[in-house]
Amino acid sequence: RIEAMDLQRLYRRTVRAMPPKTRRVFVMHRVHRLTYKQIAQEVGVSVATVEYHMARALTLCRIAVAVQW
Repeated sequence: RIEAMDLQRLYRRTVRAMPPKTRRVFVMHRVHRLTYKQIAQEVGVSVATVEYHMARALTLCRIAVAVQW
């Protein structure tokens, strides 16, 4: 069973380990609450690219939790 503090540590470690572009998109969306469109404009990429990086980030988070369980 993963405790809340362990989950927070795992989350931070997983985010730090993400590729830089993926981490940037993930943080902009999940921490700064920007929309995909806002992120795309800010970073200078397409919305599809933002979607790709978010899907990649979420997959990395799911894998990290699955490995810990």
